[in-house]
Amino acid sequence: MDPELNPDLAAAPRAEALAVAALVAAGRRVEPVTVPAEGLWLLRLAEPVRDDRFFVGEVPAAQAAVELRDPVLGACRGGAVLLHGDAEWAGALAVCDAVARAGWPGAHEVEALRERGRAARRDLARMRAAIRERTRVSFAELGQEDAG
Repeated sequence: MDPELNPDLAAAPRAEALAVAALVAAGRRVEPVTVPAEGLWLLRLAEPVRDDRFFVGEVPAAQAAVELRDPVLGACRGGAVLLHGDAEWAGALAVCDAVARAGWPGAHEVEALRERGRAARRDLARMRAAIRERTRVSFAELGQEDAG
């Protein structure tokens, strides 16, 4: 799945993603390239100063890779990885990814779904920024103006 596509599609509502995937897969054969999987993945991070690696913990995740076969257009592939333990949702996003990559009929519906996810991500970013702003602490001494 395209790294720029996945976060936006994954942020779209699950029910809408499943509906769009069913719509764009109609009349096409969907075959798994790998067995869809869900479970817990170890999340590994790097300490920023010395670049030491450590495991933060486990996160729920799902992944899917599919090949769509169209009797007229041929075949195309797509994939998805979610930080959410839902293989059905990952499979739907993989179908959407395949159609978007190939530019097949239905790509406009996938683009609309991606835009809804992009809007949801922007709303979440604005909300988080507002929370951070409310919790900002000024360490200026009394009687002095805050420089920032």
